[in-house]
Amino acid sequence: MSRSLRDIRRKMKAIKSTRQVTKAMELVAASKMRKAVQHAQQLRRYALHAWEILLSVGRSTKASDHQFLLQRKVKRVLGIVFTSDRGLCGSLNAQLLRSLLQYIKTVSALGSFESMDFITVGRKGHQMLTRQKRAVVATFPSLSNHPTIKDIRPIAKLAIDEFKKGTYDHVVLVYTDFISPIVQQASVKVLLPFSPSEVREAVNTLTEQRKRSKEEREIVQTEIGKGQEYLFEPTPEEVLDVILPQLTETQIFQAVLESVASEHSARMLAMHNATDSASEILDDITLTYNQTRQANITGELAELSAGAAALD
Repeated sequence: MSRSLRDIRRKMKAIKSTRQVTKAMELVAASKMRKAVQHAQQLRRYALHAWEILLSVGRSTKASDHQFLLQRKVKRVLGIVFTSDRGLCGSLNAQLLRSLLQYIKTVSALGSFESMDFITVGRKGHQMLTRQKRAVVATFPSLSNHPTIKDIRPIAKLAIDEFKKGTYDHVVLVYTDFISPIVQQASVKVLLPFSPSEVREAVNTLTEQRKRSKEEREIVQTEIGKGQEYLFEPTPEEVLDVILPQLTETQIFQAVLESVASEHSARMLAMHNATDSASEILDDITLTYNQTRQANITGELAELSAGAAALD
């Protein structure tokens, strides 16, 4: 019995140590999440105005033939996949992979589809796609710690250059959209070429299921992109050659910030659940320990009573 009590005490000590670790990780993730959410919300306001301009420009007859706006058949697709470098964030990466596989299944049903390659951002995405035996053309480290616009420029340049050369007909973003600290939604969105339907979807995604600011509500309630004809100076091609790559970078940067906020939120929630589970297990083991100890005491008292009775 004494050995059993020692084993139980050892388990209790290990569970307490685990609970301290998960609690500390929960607090760290919560601190990082607040900063990441703040950055993502700040970019959304800028992105809304950018999409308004893009949709208006896309309706212009002078701009409709630009290669970033010209629609193509879906033959070769390039996917930019954003995942985490580390685990312990619940089912975040698994949900993203399921959404990606569903998209591949859908696009494979198109008669013109030929193949799909990937750019991975984060070690987990590279591992998942490698196990799936998918073609990964480039891998970048995770940008989970204070990402900046400079960090995503190599990714944007690679995607834009390959799209311009005609290597790929479509470029899509695969990332986790931050809805709230307890809800993160995997998303697959077309990055290139721009189309009115995709831009409207981007605007809706930026505003739906979230608390809208007064500025966001005003943009959504107006008829985005309606009416006006733009005067391009010096030429439409030169203006769009500058504006559209910048908007592409903005969309990639937005996906990065949404992914970072989602990762920290998922890790905070996972560590919170782990802490609660450790507390429940510790309560059960403590009860078992007390019952075992009481049984030992009762047994010893019974032996003493039996020995005293035998002497009498």
